Amino acid sequence: MMNEARFDPGEVAAPEAVGLCSRRLERLDDLFRGYVDNGDMAGAATLIARRGRVAHLGTFGMAHREEGRPTAPDTLFRIASMTKPITSVAVMMLVEEGRLVLTDPVERHLPEFADAKVLEQVGEEGAFRLVDPKQPLTVRHLLTHTSGLTYGQGHGVLDSYYRVANVTGSFGGPEPLSAVVSRIGRVPLLCHPGERWEYSYSTDVLGRLIEVASGADLAEFFQTRVFDPLGMADTHFFLPPEKAARLARVYGKSDAGGLEWFAAEYPCEGPTAYLSGGAGLTSSILDYARFLQMMLDRGTLNGERILGPRTVDQVTANHVGEGVATHGPGFGFALGFDVHLDAGLSGSPKGIGSYAWGGYWHTGFWVDPAAELFVITMTQLFPSDHVRTGEQVPPLVYQALLD
Repeated sequence: MMNEARFDPGEVAAPEAVGLCSRRLERLDDLFRGYVDNGDMAGAATLIARRGRVAHLGTFGMAHREEGRPTAPDTLFRIASMTKPITSVAVMMLVEEGRLVLTDPVERHLPEFADAKVLEQVGEEGAFRLVDPKQPLTVRHLLTHTSGLTYGQGHGVLDSYYRVANVTGSFGGPEPLSAVVSRIGRVPLLCHPGERWEYSYSTDVLGRLIEVASGADLAEFFQTRVFDPLGMADTHFFLPPEKAARLARVYGKSDAGGLEWFAAEYPCEGPTAYLSGGAGLTSSILDYARFLQMMLDRGTLNGERILGPRTVDQVTANHVGEGVATHGPGFGFALGFDVHLDAGLSGSPKGIGSYAWGGYWHTGFWVDPAAELFVITMTQLFPSDHVRTGEQVPPLVYQALLD
């Protein structure tokens, strides 16, 4: 259902006004307070919106313990792979304009992919050969992470190709996107396009595709076509100096069991040329709420239309077949989001058709169109395997629904 009222994520309604129970939502607060009090995370922010209104906005602990700076609604977080859905939406904006077609071979726009090969195993002795792909690598393969690209880790001999090509992490760098993607285009594919889901540099390549198709660099396209229309004033690849003090620090468990600062200087220091469509943005929980409300309202926010309603339906539908495993039973993959398909297989309380994604530093969200709901959680934690918020938060949200 499209929201008719103006959406302001800073205005928090009474939970009961949108069918949530205040008392039951205290369980969500207790969860995050417990993690902070136990020293498992330094701080966090949570947001629940339903029927076009924010009904819960929680802030916990410290964004910067050494400075004694608490987490606030305008605290800035490195959202890492939560950049990917924004990049996917930008691609679909260009599809709507006829500048891209989902079935376009990538080489039509990026010639560096014209000679793509697949690294194919031969026999049982670990020998490999390079073969032509069975079908062209397309824009849709990039959007669904079925391109055959990887992140250059965990795939044996293929990883050496990434190292030789000097394709490294997605968190900033001294070279422009064009230079890095040119080298990605020379790396063999893990599999034939469309045959396997593999998390990868696909969305970084999509960022370069946006630049070529639009004639603007990725930061400019995002700013003028997405952030400005949606009022996302605090979402950036690299922070203006005056906003650096609002950035949360990343913490991780020390060998002694406590929390220690994890040295992640980007996006305030270091080279700032690489615009990673896969992992480069920093945002606030309020800014990201604007993006998700636009998605929940099928492409529009406060009178600004970003995508057509049918395009949003296409973006959030499952695009991979049963033989293409994603990251868990009961889930498929849309164009930049995972999508919940089967509660019996997943065990998740999320509504069927809910779509979601998360980020490297332990940020995450999901949107449940059937419940007219979205949820965002943001922390800055690495590694994060000692907390279980991904499993715990959905039941705590749905047990608070009154209808």
